[in-house]
Amino acid sequence: MTLRYWATIYAAILLGASGHAATLSGEVTSDGQPLRGALVTLISADHLTSETVLTDAQGHYALGTRLSGALTLRGRAPLSADATAAVAVPAGAGKVSQSLALRKLTKPQEISDSLPASAHFARIHFPTLIQRQLFQTDCLSCHEIGNPLTRKARPLEAWQAFMGVMTVFCGYTSDVHIKDYAAALNAAFDGKPLDAHENTTLDAEVLNARITEWKLPTAKLAHDTEFYPPDGKFYTTDEFVDQLIVTDSKTNKSVVIPIPALGVPEGGNFTEHKLAVPFNQTNRHGVHSLQIGPDGLIYATGAIGGEILVFDPAHSTFKVNKIGGMTLYPHTLRIDPQGIVWFSIQMSNQIGRFDPKTRQTKVIELPTAMARKDERTPAPYGVDISPIDGSVWYTKLWANKIGRIDPTTLAVQEWEPPVIGPRRARFDATGGLWIPGFGDGNITRLDTKTMKYETYKLPTLADDETEAPYALNVDPKTQDVWVSANQSDRMFRFVPKTKKFTAYPLPTRGVYFRDVVFTPDGRVCASNNPMPPQAEVVEGGMDSLICLEPTGNKHTS
Repeated sequence: MTLRYWATIYAAILLGASGHAATLSGEVTSDGQPLRGALVTLISADHLTSETVLTDAQGHYALGTRLSGALTLRGRAPLSADATAAVAVPAGAGKVSQSLALRKLTKPQEISDSLPASAHFARIHFPTLIQRQLFQTDCLSCHEIGNPLTRKARPLEAWQAFMGVMTVFCGYTSDVHIKDYAAALNAAFDGKPLDAHENTTLDAEVLNARITEWKLPTAKLAHDTEFYPPDGKFYTTDEFVDQLIVTDSKTNKSVVIPIPALGVPEGGNFTEHKLAVPFNQTNRHGVHSLQIGPDGLIYATGAIGGEILVFDPAHSTFKVNKIGGMTLYPHTLRIDPQGIVWFSIQMSNQIGRFDPKTRQTKVIELPTAMARKDERTPAPYGVDISPIDGSVWYTKLWANKIGRIDPTTLAVQEWEPPVIGPRRARFDATGGLWIPGFGDGNITRLDTKTMKYETYKLPTLADDETEAPYALNVDPKTQDVWVSANQSDRMFRFVPKTKKFTAYPLPTRGVYFRDVVFTPDGRVCASNNPMPPQAEVVEGGMDSLICLEPTGNKHTS
């Protein structure tokens, strides 16, 4: 049965599902004045589930919920201190009234501490723009730079040790850049409060959004998420623990499905090749990217194991397909309409082709040319399939290239796009390839018929700030482009027809998304997974799954 069939079935289930049981409402004020666009978050008793809406122009909110019991309500707004209140919510239908009064921040240090990482990142200076863009490409791949962990004042020697670790994580094999990067961070983060002025005014449509977050306490790196229509649940890979995490958004419960050894040694094929295991991992598979095949099975890359894993949700069973040879770090996978699994192999500069019917894998060697002089591998990264001709397109993060593979002849072509650090790209329905520029804060659309680009800069909170778009995806129904930015705790929506960006604030600080998925009922979802998931990196100190409903709380006033 096709995924379209399952999506139809799931949509029917949704139509028959019960609505919210209780409603909370009230006003959010600051210094006696109503606050427009304040984030109002209801937090479960175990602190693992939260629901968020925004206030309207009069500072009013209304939040429908199925949570019940002794809960916490929190109000949050820029340049204001959080306000919380304990609320008792009935299990059945009912109404609860609770208003919140926020205190305006006045002290320079508390104002500075409240600003997002993007504001603090703007303090970092390099001699040239390209040096700054390369630093952004190199050093923002784990978490925000400018968060409480990374903006602490340190002596230069500590910064050098800090950057020694980070440059290894971003692929360098020598001490190149450590001195320059450490000096720049040492000068920028001196412990003094930041005096920044940001434009935090929200578009009217944003006030209709609803955001739900489910914490994943067992996760160490909840990398990618897929929604599975047959059971209406989310399946999330954990790259640092051999497990899938399955989240039911109706019951707000997550369960763990361990991935057995399947004959793969600890350290996977890195151990087999007597190589150092990335991130010093001690697991076997390192599940990274996943997607649902037309056969209803879930396919995932085993970055550490050097494999394609196949999971059968109906029977909760796994099969492993070893790629073989010197293939290091299978990364992102996408599945074409014929069910062929195409995937990037980041550390050995290859693209893989796996046929589930024959269980045969073909590895395609890629060109080694780099758009900039660099000692690292080219790093094939994102992959997607053209809806026009079935060609396979990929990005190279460190080579600053994009490429095309003919699905029949396997011939390869490469080009340099007009963005820095192309990461996880996606196609729209008309054959346009949308590419995020992780290093320069732009996205670009390549018309693959004419090979012409249109480039757009993500809006920032201040002129000197920048965003770091890691991934994007195109809504199959609306063709809107949703972008993860990873510096300002916001999600972006771009409407190609009007060429307009809309920024949606998120209620959790330190958010870091590596991919974007959609559900049949219109939710935009991603796993939140900065490394390491501790309180100074992400609020609450653990990974999570976050879904944004653009019209999930539409105001009628």
